[in-house]
Amino acid sequence: MHSHDIEPLVNKLKELSPERVAEVEDFIDFLRSRSRAQHSRPRQPLDFPVDHVGQWPEDLSLRREDLYGDDGR
Repeated sequence: MHSHDIEPLVNKLKELSPERVAEVEDFIDFLRSRSRAQHSRPRQPLDFPVDHVGQWPEDLSLRREDLYGDDGR
């Protein structure tokens, strides 16, 4: 971000009460810490449980009529 890009943001900050400025500062610190944490440690792979039940039957039909019957629902 260039210095001329932050001028509107600085002007908005000047209009806030000191309490709100402190909240903005806390939020910026939170964003910075989250960004550092994401870049500093590699992401662990997701480890979902897998139930292997073998091959699907060759004649298995996934047609709606075969799954739910023919009663029009």
